[in-house]
Amino acid sequence: MPTLAQLSKELTKLKLKEVPTHVQKFAGQHWTPAQLQGRFMNWLHNYKIQNIDTGSSKPLVDLVSYGFVFSYALSWPREYAHYKHEQEAKLKGGHH
Repeated sequence: MPTLAQLSKELTKLKLKEVPTHVQKFAGQHWTPAQLQGRFMNWLHNYKIQNIDTGSSKPLVDLVSYGFVFSYALSWPREYAHYKHEQEAKLKGGHH
């Protein structure tokens, strides 16, 4: 069975519409929405028992960490466009 590193390397070579089929082959089975919902609800219940009910700080750390990752991913295209515009301006001898 291929590793996640191999999967990610293979995914970079695929077109977007080919990704779901490739991931299904990697996983070895097809997940229905009902199965995914059940798995998610089980994970959520276990997370609550292990972290929230015990008074752990992990939920706060998770919220801050994943919030940062989400906001960075959301703002990245705008920041990259700004960077490219700045580089083009420098090449033309101008200021940004």
